Amino acid sequence: MKRMLIIYLFASWGCTGLAWINGAILLWDGFDNAEYRAITFAVALLFGLIGGTVFGVERSLRRIYRCSDNTSEGQGGAKSSSAWTLLYVCLIFGTLLIGVIMGSGLVAIVGRLQSGFHIFG
Repeated sequence: MKRMLIIYLFASWGCTGLAWINGAILLWDGFDNAEYRAITFAVALLFGLIGGTVFGVERSLRRIYRCSDNTSEGQGGAKSSSAWTLLYVCLIFGTLLIGVIMGSGLVAIVGRLQSGFHIFG
């Protein structure tokens, strides 16, 4: 169970980092592009919110897990353990999927900037 928690922690931190890097690059590019500044800032905010949501879920889930672990120690917790494992497997898969999307978005953003074009426009 602890191994699943650690895997999820690293996956969520990576996903959060990629989302915030995407948002920061978009903000940086948006300062130079006056014509599409509102769209650029809106998309950067969306990336920031995605990263913040993933980070918030990770923090909240870790607190809930600690409380659940403390209360179920005396009760055996076999059903609780399998439920937590399934939840972590689903969250790991979802977070890795978001991370892949954020990573490919980062590659596309950097490629567009390297070719000398603004991201929007």
